[in-house]
Amino acid sequence: YLVYTSLFGDPWVADQPHIPGSLTQPELLLPFEPNQTWALTGGPHTAWGEGEPFAALDFAPPGVAGGCTPTNEWTTALADGVIARSETGIVVLDLDGDGDERSGWAIFYLHVATEDRIPTGNTVAAGDPIGHPSCEVGRSTGTHIHIARKFNGEWIPSEGTLAFNLEGWVAYNGSRPYLGTLVRHSQTVFANENAASSSHIASDR
Repeated sequence: YLVYTSLFGDPWVADQPHIPGSLTQPELLLPFEPNQTWALTGGPHTAWGEGEPFAALDFAPPGVAGGCTPTNEWTTALADGVIARSETGIVVLDLDGDGDERSGWAIFYLHVATEDRIPTGNTVAAGDPIGHPSCEVGRSTGTHIHIARKFNGEWIPSEGTLAFNLEGWVAYNGSRPYLGTLVRHSQTVFANENAASSSHIASDR
């Protein structure tokens, strides 16, 4: 401890909570263009790898349920920000604009097609195109986009105090990963990997 403090000082002087108790989610849009209807194909499930936290949701564009079919549909920015990372299958949108996905809110997109994928460093407004859904990177049984949130580098669970809220649609866990719902007022959308009509959700902004 004496060696540490002699080199770096007292580690507790600038102690700050990693996730403040007063934290709220910024306003976020659904991850596709307005006046479109996509399917919620995956309810809360792991953001990366396996196991908890269940921090991600999956959405598929119309007409591509099942199979890795290329699509010209766009997945879009959930909020204003800057692209902190863009690589094979992955885009990370940094909402505080400093370009560092380890600080503040960040949106993680998985299965973004290489073609037309937005490059690192671009500044975007909410609703701007990010790229096309695909099956690139990771395990996927069909073309879709996987989104998750991080705050100060930590995955934020889809359900709970800081539940995923997309245009008023709030996420709830199901009885197992990939099930679950999005609820807005009296409306409920049920996750379904086959894009059944009960999974359809519209961006009416």
